[in-house]
Amino acid sequence: MESVASRYKEQLTLLREKGVISVYVYRHFMKRGLKVLKPSKDLGLHHLGEILPEIIVGASSEYVGMMKVPYQATSYVAARAQPTGNASYIYKISGKPGGGVLDLTGGTKKLGDSVFASTHRILLGANAMMVSADNLSVNREHIWNWKFFGNAIKQSHPEVYEDLAKLWAKMGENSVFYQIVIARSDKTFRRLKLVDLYQKGQIKILDPKNVVRVIFLTNESGYDYFSKFVPESDLIDYVTTGKEFDIYSAMIKVRRLFDISVILNDGGRVMSNSVRDLGILGEERVTLEPYPGNQFIPSGESIEPGSILGIEGIGIDGGEIQNGIRIHSTRIGDEAANVYLYPLNEELCIA
Repeated sequence: MESVASRYKEQLTLLREKGVISVYVYRHFMKRGLKVLKPSKDLGLHHLGEILPEIIVGASSEYVGMMKVPYQATSYVAARAQPTGNASYIYKISGKPGGGVLDLTGGTKKLGDSVFASTHRILLGANAMMVSADNLSVNREHIWNWKFFGNAIKQSHPEVYEDLAKLWAKMGENSVFYQIVIARSDKTFRRLKLVDLYQKGQIKILDPKNVVRVIFLTNESGYDYFSKFVPESDLIDYVTTGKEFDIYSAMIKVRRLFDISVILNDGGRVMSNSVRDLGILGEERVTLEPYPGNQFIPSGESIEPGSILGIEGIGIDGGEIQNGIRIHSTRIGDEAANVYLYPLNEELCIA
């Protein structure tokens, strides 16, 4: 049986021969390599392995070790927005609480997305997860870990849940976990009233009893304002980038000061796109859902452009994600757990 790595190299070679990708992109992806984990064979996690026979990360450990910024991945669930025709996939529904994410999966948390998202949190977010301050404000009652998704299947698929717990014990339990929050300036802190929320004890990751290490990425004005109320401590750190906020400079410091080599970017589409456009976002992991039904996504209504995650045929390789290459897909019932890669700017990424 042909290996994942062999299929990947053949895919890149074919794209290069067709002129779809440049020599630079071809060489870059070949140099990056892949990390392949087989839960059943490598870890004895047979129930998890039945659902995800192979888990793919779009860069080898050797490549990540050469980087001077953390390797970043992001993840989403997206639903087909209409029952027939050329498919658009949306990742949110405007005007609904929480972006209507539960409607994307037909009003229930489904097995495929719950398992795929849990493994993201364990394998790519074991050391650090990054969110925007806006995301923190909306989800202030949550702590970002694999159980956020895994608990949805704890009763229905207890054996799979146990395997996820074992995977966490093997991969992440001994890691120092950081929650990274981007607040570009004092204006961000003020607009979101984060001081008020903190003083009322409403931000769970800032409650010392939860023992979450938090790094705020901000500029000088953000530090001067917020650190008066939330001072540096054993659990709170700040990374500042001068008068203007600079995400690249912040990532350099995060890698150097905290030895964070991989980040799961969970900050939302605007934030992840800005990191992608800079050339320092490595991959996107998406659970594609079938059309959930007219009661969840009315088929006759126009789609708001800002809700679209992907459209069939717009990817570099003809896939769904613009500027991305789909390198792996696992069918889980009527769901598809997909991995897409973005080219990295090696002038910025490699030490």
